Amino acid sequence: MEQVNAEKFHRKITELHGEIREVYRKLGMVQSVYDKRLAEMYHRLERMEADDVDSIAYTQELKAVLERRRVVKDERARMRLFNGLAGHCLREIDLYYDKTLEASFQIRNDFNVRLTLDQVLTEVGVELG
Repeated sequence: MEQVNAEKFHRKITELHGEIREVYRKLGMVQSVYDKRLAEMYHRLERMEADDVDSIAYTQELKAVLERRRVVKDERARMRLFNGLAGHCLREIDLYYDKTLEASFQIRNDFNVRLTLDQVLTEVGVELG
């Protein structure tokens, strides 16, 4: 059966949404790693005697962890937009696309349409890509 352009775009959108969700999930995992490191550092600090703290080394280590966490958190915040919108839009697309396919099938049968889009485009010399 011919794979029409609408089906190709639907597949691409679905695949893109999957990629977005996976990147968002991985960024969450990386952020969680840095959250745990921060918690470990705070617990280590709580256990130390005030005289034993090398404040310069500890501050540098803390800053490094915070900076890395901020980079990941910032990207995840930007990806949240795409993750949310892509999921919402894909649900809408799926709902209406299924209805459109049903209507298209019915109309093509009612009017006894047997040509494919590729056949018609070839006749007029147009490629959609």
